[in-house]
Amino acid sequence: MAAIETKGTSGLGALKLGMDALAGFVGFGCAIASVLGLYAVVPGLVTAAGTDWLWIRLVYAISMAVGFLAVSLGAHAIARHKCIVLIAGSVVGVSAMALVLFVPAGPRFLQLSCHSAIAVGMSFLVVQWFGFVCSQPYRMVLMLVAVGVAAGIGGCLIEGYLVDGAARVLLVVVWVVSLGCMVALMRFRSGDALPPAISNKESDKRSKILWTSTIMLSFSSFEFGLVVSVASETGAATWCLVAALGAAVLLAVDWVGKRVITERSMSPITPPLTMLSFVTMFLFNDLVQVAALCFLSALFSIYTVFGWAAMAEHVRISRLSPLHTFAKARILDYLAMAGGLAFGFVAFSMAANGGLLAVQVSAVVAIAYSFLAAFCHKARFPEAGVEDVGHVSLPETKGLWKKRCRAVSEQHGLSERQYEVLVLVAQGRNAKYIEQTLMISLSTAQTHIRNIYRKTGVHSRQELLNLIEATKLYGED
Repeated sequence: MAAIETKGTSGLGALKLGMDALAGFVGFGCAIASVLGLYAVVPGLVTAAGTDWLWIRLVYAISMAVGFLAVSLGAHAIARHKCIVLIAGSVVGVSAMALVLFVPAGPRFLQLSCHSAIAVGMSFLVVQWFGFVCSQPYRMVLMLVAVGVAAGIGGCLIEGYLVDGAARVLLVVVWVVSLGCMVALMRFRSGDALPPAISNKESDKRSKILWTSTIMLSFSSFEFGLVVSVASETGAATWCLVAALGAAVLLAVDWVGKRVITERSMSPITPPLTMLSFVTMFLFNDLVQVAALCFLSALFSIYTVFGWAAMAEHVRISRLSPLHTFAKARILDYLAMAGGLAFGFVAFSMAANGGLLAVQVSAVVAIAYSFLAAFCHKARFPEAGVEDVGHVSLPETKGLWKKRCRAVSEQHGLSERQYEVLVLVAQGRNAKYIEQTLMISLSTAQTHIRNIYRKTGVHSRQELLNLIEATKLYGED
């Protein structure tokens, strides 16, 4: 009935749907621009000289980790109360940013408190936008995240090129626009913007995210902190943002095409190139160093898009708490970012003194990363062999295999009935069994099977099983 009513809506209704989508893209892009501006633009506006930028960014990273910790612990209560706490915290954060940017510097303690409030408020806003992303259809999520990240990076570039006063105003305006879009979506499309109230215990019980996945994502955040730190010293921040922007745009374009760029296709080349970037960053001249920083920036942009999209899919399929799941994963990420900021500053100081110690330390990190990637580079969910699928009973398919069937169903636009048939076909059931189980006619069951084959592009049950097994959920390679 809802679909019929949607088709029959007037031009005003279509405009409303378009405005909702526009608010989502604009608000999410502004949120990304605000986060990047926090690390790339704000420190340059509030510090005059020296290395004060380091402690400001460390405060931001640690405070955002604290903010995510608070959200993770109180996710159920926050969701039950319509995220009022998150909105209030974000308002406090943007107010603190306005205070920092437009009021003369006060006592050190007051500055520290304001910077902490900014970062905590930012974490509250980001986690809300993740909840919105989780509510979007599968085919919309990757495009929303890719375009949003690209728009956010572009916004940060604009902020960095403006004169001092204009940059300060734009930083506050971008945050206010993002917050305004979220409030509007909560007011008029609460079903999309408000996350479900699911207890933390229940969410953790259903989650299949393993700690190896968390480690690899945290190392990506470590790389981001390193890039921010070294790029600030070398003046390569603009080039890094351009590289990250290009990567995000490329992902968005690829999504419209044949989806050539995936985590699976990149997995063979990512570890060696990352190691090479670490080793050469302080070994050769400035040009090579900038190239290494740009590669790491592009890589972080790509895996940020993959990470958000994959986690949103996992949250939706497994019926997890968006606030708890996302915030819990980000705690370690931002602590790792703080480590990357400190490491980048120390390594650059070593390189500036003319010694090879920075090269040696970077080589050690590269070797550690190689072992880490080798250990964690595996499927992060229990595997179900194709050979055994035909003998799997229905209760067992309620686990990983059934979630993969749900993912295949969403990715290929299957109806709910076709999803039910897909699960049974994946168990090795024939049309006659499907007829009796689902209480439909034999011809209807056969039609559903043919339509499933057509939509998924397979020609046999074996190809269908291969497709289901190859469909990876969040955290899988």
